[in-house]
Amino acid sequence: MKAIVIGASSGGPKTLEEVLINLKPDLNAIVIVIQHLPLTFTITLSERLKKLTKLPLSLLKHEERMEKNHIYIVPGDKHFFIVSPDYESRLVEAYELTRPSIDMGFTSIAECFGPETIGVVLTGMGHDGTLGSKAIKQVGGKVIVQDEASSVVFGMPKAVQLAGFADEVLPLDKIAQRLGQLTKK
Repeated sequence: MKAIVIGASSGGPKTLEEVLINLKPDLNAIVIVIQHLPLTFTITLSERLKKLTKLPLSLLKHEERMEKNHIYIVPGDKHFFIVSPDYESRLVEAYELTRPSIDMGFTSIAECFGPETIGVVLTGMGHDGTLGSKAIKQVGGKVIVQDEASSVVFGMPKAVQLAGFADEVLPLDKIAQRLGQLTKK
């Protein structure tokens, strides 16, 4: 089974909507979304997106066993990691300014899923996601970043691209289609 882990920050909610509503129901992957937002906003985001996506979507719970063809939103006040081989989530308190940590989530997924990991870095300020993208590349996974033209803020995608960890740089409207192609292999 494959795992898609998506990280976003500034400009992320609308960007995530574009990607998630275009994912096909037969994706054959677990989808984890790590969006820099406070808890109340991630709750609102998950409730709104749940009405729009073709795949089931929920706010991730501590010790939840994750299933394929389901989208999980990491709560804004927690960091996320996964326990293999049962695909069971762990959520821990997050006190840092940037939370939840995209690097921590990407790294954990890479350790569990190895080359079946697909990381996606969307719009956002800073460089969160760069070290996690490195971890994905080190296990043979793929990393896609959003292109500058379609990003609200090109900071995070640019950092991953400049570090040499991006396999593909795509416009927002092509990312969901590409994820569908990658999960069919």
